[in-house]
Amino acid sequence: MKKLFPSTLYTSGPIRNGLVFLLFTLLAFFLRYPSFGYTAIDWDEITYSLIGEGWLQGKLPFRDLWDIKPIGIYIIYFIIHGLLGFSIFAIRLSTLFVVVCSAFIIWLLLRHSNRTFAIAAGFGFLILFSFFLNGLSGNTELFYLCFETIGVWFLFYGKKQYRLLSPLAFGFAFIIKYNTAFDILGFYLLHLYLHRRILFRNPKSFLGYSLFYSVAILPFLVSTIWVFSVGLGDSFLETHKILFSNYAKKVTFLEKIGSLQTYPILAILVSVQMGTFVLYLWKKKVPKILLISFLWTLTAFLAATWTGYFFEHYYLPMIVPTVIGSSFLFRFIKSNFFPKYKQEIIVLIAFLILIPVAVFVRKRVIKLSKVYPDIAKEIYVDIENQKVDPRPVFVAKGTHGIYSLFKQIPINRVIQPGNFTDQSNAKAMFIDNEEIKLKVIENKPGLILFCDMDVFQNPISSYDASWNQDLLVFYYEYIRKEYQYFKTYFPNCHVYLKNGLLSR
Repeated sequence: MKKLFPSTLYTSGPIRNGLVFLLFTLLAFFLRYPSFGYTAIDWDEITYSLIGEGWLQGKLPFRDLWDIKPIGIYIIYFIIHGLLGFSIFAIRLSTLFVVVCSAFIIWLLLRHSNRTFAIAAGFGFLILFSFFLNGLSGNTELFYLCFETIGVWFLFYGKKQYRLLSPLAFGFAFIIKYNTAFDILGFYLLHLYLHRRILFRNPKSFLGYSLFYSVAILPFLVSTIWVFSVGLGDSFLETHKILFSNYAKKVTFLEKIGSLQTYPILAILVSVQMGTFVLYLWKKKVPKILLISFLWTLTAFLAATWTGYFFEHYYLPMIVPTVIGSSFLFRFIKSNFFPKYKQEIIVLIAFLILIPVAVFVRKRVIKLSKVYPDIAKEIYVDIENQKVDPRPVFVAKGTHGIYSLFKQIPINRVIQPGNFTDQSNAKAMFIDNEEIKLKVIENKPGLILFCDMDVFQNPISSYDASWNQDLLVFYYEYIRKEYQYFKTYFPNCHVYLKNGLLSR
């Protein structure tokens, strides 16, 4: 048994830490590698990628390339493409590193209070995160979750001289996505509660705690000062006006609770965690990390549902606290029913359960390309086979992952096509139709991608009120006059090439 589980896994030191990190990396690579060649698992990741690469090319976010997300995610992709180049592979490699870091912090958080299942919890997190389609993408949740786990570690368990890293990590999480405020506030309130005796003995110490917590605002202040100093203030304020006025949808609290039934695996985990918390509460011996994870799940749920939209990736941050909390059920079972079993045997049993689950999840990831065809890549290959260079390309409607394959920044300021072709989105986002028309006319794209409606086959009367009528009439007339249809494998995504391009 010692050969299977070296003593270095259970003793302190850099060798042990490095070995655990390596194990997590190998599992993450095993699970996620089949998705590395997929162009756009989620359209948001392509938006961030294009803005990050555009920034490297001198096109500033908010002004030259626009979306409504906070600046932190653009900084992340600015760094990714600056270090690894402008490619889909760079995104996939970065997401692998980030989820491994999150798993490693989970292990750090559990290694003292639930040592037997700490590694298994890290493995469980990697498996669950890869099970969800959006868990494979480079979305905001994946990155801010890593910063949050780092912040939790330094706030509740870090050495005193490094504790300032906690609010800084929370601050970076906040500028990636603002709904992290729910989690951060919850962590701070719990931290105050755990230090209540100090506060009661010395009420003036509250000022020191407040100053410490306020460090979290520094990343936002610094980034905002930079935004205004380079003349992006108006565009920056425009995005925040949209974000806080037009974006949220009104739903009841019961509807939010009911949204969990859409994700049954997560709902089961939440139920297990809550039941486990009640068990330990009944025993009057609640470990600190179990209490943290309980509150974290509640705040993560509030963050996931605050907009009223129940997208899968909104719920992904709940995986970390639910995995941490659920792991204590196994500790409870072991200590109460199998106390004589050695730690190594229990770990072996846990791994024998997790390994086939990991194989199942990997097979599910492999099926990704079959269930969700890589439309952008297929179209790109078809164009490449014609030995023509259609750049600049323009996505009027459909997958904008094709920009990444052609190594091109969009010609238009608004990145996501769904924001200007859908009437409700165009209205909510204050889309300037004339600006988009002008960009198309000036740049004369060699390829226009237009999904959901074939302008050569469908009459203009086919457009209903859900479309941005003014802009779509322009597309209809412009494409019919200047372009020819290029047949691809996908009947619902239509490619139009500039007249004469194929004859060159």
